[in-house]
Amino acid sequence: MRKSFVLIISSLIFLLATIGAHFVSRSPLFMIQVVEILNSSEEGPIDSQTISQLAAVPTGKINLFELDLDLVEQRILTESWVREVNIQKRFPQTLSISVTYRKPRALIQLASGALSYVDAEGKIFGKVNMSFQPDLPVLSGFIGDDQLRILDAVHLLDAWDKAPVASHSEVASVMWDSERGFRVLLSYPLSGKRARTIADLGQEADAELEQQLNRLAKVILYLSTNSIAARQVWADAGKKIVVKTAKGS
Repeated sequence: MRKSFVLIISSLIFLLATIGAHFVSRSPLFMIQVVEILNSSEEGPIDSQTISQLAAVPTGKINLFELDLDLVEQRILTESWVREVNIQKRFPQTLSISVTYRKPRALIQLASGALSYVDAEGKIFGKVNMSFQPDLPVLSGFIGDDQLRILDAVHLLDAWDKAPVASHSEVASVMWDSERGFRVLLSYPLSGKRARTIADLGQEADAELEQQLNRLAKVILYLSTNSIAARQVWADAGKKIVVKTAKGS
């Protein structure tokens, strides 16, 4: 009798819980009425309205308990600018969406000639808007699916920014040539204007890159200080750096 009584009570509790869950999941008290988009502004790459359209949450038609957050996240992540999505249910009737955008590290010229952005992880994304960070260096000569070499180019840019050479020059583009390797189009101050030259860095952006850039910094400083315009610089010949000067220098 005692076992039967316990079984009946347990079944009754389970039934009440099921009925309660069914009622709550369809109750108008928890119907989504507000979808708020955080971390988005008019200055950002994607506006709040676009994120809301991607989320496609039918406000006033679905309960917070019924909403599949994974599906909402997947829809938002179809926008390549979006790196991460965080979604929270705020009871009783609000869904809060926070997005983290990819940060452009460079532009890349694709085989078609079109330009896209590249982030710090070598990920190609987005359509280029020249009013948004227009001074980014350009990567060219890279095959679109060669992620490892593109990532090497990004690491080269990071190493350049940290090296003394960044104090004396600016990188306009990083080019890949199958025979010459990485080639950097740079500019440096020269008698009130800026001289432009190409520096060859070789096939690999490896552990020797820091020393390579330190040697190049001394050469660029010498050229700038002595008003020498260089046509080309070969910084891929071991510890030696060869400079071909322009006519009249």
